[in-house]
Amino acid sequence: MLKRIVLVFFVFFTVFGVEASMISFIVIETGLPQEGERNYHSVYLENALLDVFFDRGHIVCNFPIMRLEARPSGDFLQSSAYDMEEEALNAGVDYIVLAQLDYSGSQSPGEISFFIYRVRGRVKVLERQISGKTYRTARDEIDDLKIIVGELVPYLN
Repeated sequence: MLKRIVLVFFVFFTVFGVEASMISFIVIETGLPQEGERNYHSVYLENALLDVFFDRGHIVCNFPIMRLEARPSGDFLQSSAYDMEEEALNAGVDYIVLAQLDYSGSQSPGEISFFIYRVRGRVKVLERQISGKTYRTARDEIDDLKIIVGELVPYLN
């Protein structure tokens, strides 16, 4: 009986002492026609981001997938109209994860770039590029994307 009481207290204090970060995702497609349909590779990546970070205990939200004609030069968030300090902090967002898929006229991304920003202080935590791959099935692509996204999680406190 004493063991159960100790276990209940231990679980109670450890569960309520854990804080989750709120993470906002922005997926950007470049190199696709503006009037084209939504690309399923981008949707798979967006779903992988949401699933992996949520499953690891974070609070997640996302912006609609953006499509730009060309790859932005320089730091996208620094040069965009998105005011990280005002909007994100007011919404309670701790981190912004930006995923940029560069299609360059192809139907599958040639390169995927990930950027992680800590909102407070406008700090870029991580910048990583990976080469696009060809997959046999959608399930293989989704599983691989979840592994890739899982490698980003440790960069968030």
